[in-house]
Amino acid sequence: MNLYEEASSIVKRLSLEEKCKFCCGIDFWETFGIEKFNIPSIMLCDGPHGLRKEDPENFMLISTKVVKSTCFPTATALASTFDEKLINRMGKALGEECRKEDVALLLSPGINIKRLPICGRNFEYFSEDPYLSGKMGAALIKGIQSKGVAACIKHFAANNQEKYRMTVNSIIDERALREIYLKGFEIAIKESNPWSVMMAYNKLNGHYCSENKYLIQSVLRNEWNYKGCITSDWGGVNNIISSINNGLNIEMPGYKDDYYKVLQNAVKNNDINEEILNKSVSRVIELILKYKEGKKIPYKCNFQEHINLAEEIAESSAVLLKNDDNILPGNKLQNIGIIGRLAKEPVYQGLGSSNVNPNTIDNAYDAFINNNCNIHYADGYSLKNDEIDELLVKESIEIAKNKDIVYLFVGLPKYYEAEGYDRKNLKLPNSHNNLVYEISKINKNLVVILQGGSVMEMPWSHIPKAILLTHLSGCRGGNATVNLLLGKKNPSGKLSETYANKLEDYPSMRFYPGDKDNLEYRESIFVGYRYFDSTKIKVKYPFGFGLSYTTFQYSNMKVRYNNKNNIEVSITITNSGNMEGKEVIQLYISCLNSKLFRAKQELKGFKKINLMPKESKEVTFILDEDCFTYYNIQTNKFEVEEGQYAINIGSSCRDIKYSTVINKKGSNVKTPDYKGKSPVYYELYKKELNPSKLEFENIYGKELPIATNPPYPFTMNSTINDIKNAYGGNLIISAINKKAYKVINGDKLMEITVRESLNDQPFRLMVMATRGAISRKSVLGFVDLLNKHYVKGLLQILRNTKRL
Repeated sequence: MNLYEEASSIVKRLSLEEKCKFCCGIDFWETFGIEKFNIPSIMLCDGPHGLRKEDPENFMLISTKVVKSTCFPTATALASTFDEKLINRMGKALGEECRKEDVALLLSPGINIKRLPICGRNFEYFSEDPYLSGKMGAALIKGIQSKGVAACIKHFAANNQEKYRMTVNSIIDERALREIYLKGFEIAIKESNPWSVMMAYNKLNGHYCSENKYLIQSVLRNEWNYKGCITSDWGGVNNIISSINNGLNIEMPGYKDDYYKVLQNAVKNNDINEEILNKSVSRVIELILKYKEGKKIPYKCNFQEHINLAEEIAESSAVLLKNDDNILPGNKLQNIGIIGRLAKEPVYQGLGSSNVNPNTIDNAYDAFINNNCNIHYADGYSLKNDEIDELLVKESIEIAKNKDIVYLFVGLPKYYEAEGYDRKNLKLPNSHNNLVYEISKINKNLVVILQGGSVMEMPWSHIPKAILLTHLSGCRGGNATVNLLLGKKNPSGKLSETYANKLEDYPSMRFYPGDKDNLEYRESIFVGYRYFDSTKIKVKYPFGFGLSYTTFQYSNMKVRYNNKNNIEVSITITNSGNMEGKEVIQLYISCLNSKLFRAKQELKGFKKINLMPKESKEVTFILDEDCFTYYNIQTNKFEVEEGQYAINIGSSCRDIKYSTVINKKGSNVKTPDYKGKSPVYYELYKKELNPSKLEFENIYGKELPIATNPPYPFTMNSTINDIKNAYGGNLIISAINKKAYKVINGDKLMEITVRESLNDQPFRLMVMATRGAISRKSVLGFVDLLNKHYVKGLLQILRNTKRL
């Protein structure tokens, strides 16, 4: 008997009430358990770059009172390593820390595509490219689950911005959905079989993801044959009855608000077929049984090994963007100026539900001292505001004088990148930009170290001799940075997202933020380098770009068919420099003369290799049919278009070293042609991509929904913003804010997060935002009051709410 069959046999012996309790959390982090069948309650915890287990005695909205754990670099950095083996090792370390804390399921990784460079949660996501995202996600999941701990891949699907994320309807044409927004999930799920999938908050093409039959049943269950447990995001259920009917297995979190009774009544009233409920419960119990089995797997949790691994990942992820005159690596004998408060107080992770309480944290300033460097330091700016402080600038100028080299640390302060709200722009603080200009007047040997979890504008990039991007580099980013600057380690990271020259260059920004109702992805498949390469728009730094202290030569590209009729592509890489180094070899495929609108090229393979000076290695890629497919909306399948394909190998998407052309037979189906009705998608070389409503409708396949945003009547999906002008709205807002800020308990970081994000939250999220202090029935009372059902609403509130 397999575990699902065992779970199903247990379900047959449960009462209706017991079954319903398994479909809802019993609190913020735990599932229901039942002693008589030896089914324990299990704990689910954040997070993507480190275990974030909250102290059960100190539950808060986004509590800072959490168990100490290793803070690894965030997902942007992980993807920039282009190193699946390294990320797999990190997954194992995460699994070990979960085992130590008896955490059954880790809410990781986030696979969402970086469609918008300003998305506040981009630091938690891998890439603008689905192939890279899927491969990195699969590596992490395999590592976590090898220790008997469940990974939960998220957020399925099309949650690509924080603005309106709880209510917005992501409108995406089928090709873009399949080729871009689902492909990373598909790769990771098929290759690593995560024990759980988390549904996103938003709607997708008209239906909330947590009750989206197309996503859950058609794609996940039927096409991908996924057998694991499907959970909601926290507070992400719009209608639990619809969710269970359409395949969701468990709603998280749960409170003493008797969530399960809604399901009980639904079954009794025939709104849910009990067989459907039984299948959901079986998946939840199967997950618990998997963890029970997983606890038999031996493990050790050596924090020092994990901390050393975090340092190795930080070193491998940093991207050398510029190195004029080979100013780097520096050395400890130089007379060194260090400027920038971030050298002492690094930004090493973003804000929100992934915020880790690190068991250790270092900084670059101390690392320079530990390397016996001759350093002179100035703050340069305050981290409390963005304003230029002339006194601090003056001190920095004095420090910069007569130094052999100046290391200037700039980046995005803590409050810039967070779950719950998007960035306003791509700019660094004025005080940081100003220092680059001012210091460069005093000392030409300027090296900028850039900290941040996503794209940043660098209007001054022509000024410093070198730029080292260290991302949000986790608990040992300081030591890793200095190891790279002093040449103890050689930079080998490559950009996992395009750095354009300005925000307006990204086509998705023309349709941001949509409104509370609808968000149109009119750019279709043209995301990131797929757009920039197709339009030949100049970018600051292209996808896949990254320099080294050594040089690499590519030679002897060979292509042949193997006995499985797959294509084998090999190439020889030689370290032609004088320092050991790692190179990321990237393979892209182009369909030439396609009848479809297609990106100029797409990443279909990458390998990271280490080479000693003058050493050569041959690298081989295996290309199967899937590498040449597009999604055909007429057959509802991935198909191969007949014709010529270029296989391109290089060190970035814009540094192709070798290319060859092959012929491919196609699927025996007609290729859709939209050129007559939507020419804009075929003519990116002529003008910027800005499709009309009609042109987008032609590829979407139907009329676009019209945003209504009705102000009245109010519902559980009305937001705080919706009620500002309603009678009594300000009183309700005041009560909600008071309760929310009380839960924050004076935490200034979380206060910013709540203030920025609260206004876009629907009322149904108020229960979660206050950890149940405001009950669901109380929220229904607020909605009744707003709809002028005064007596009913007031009675509901008085019966179910503690004093505010």
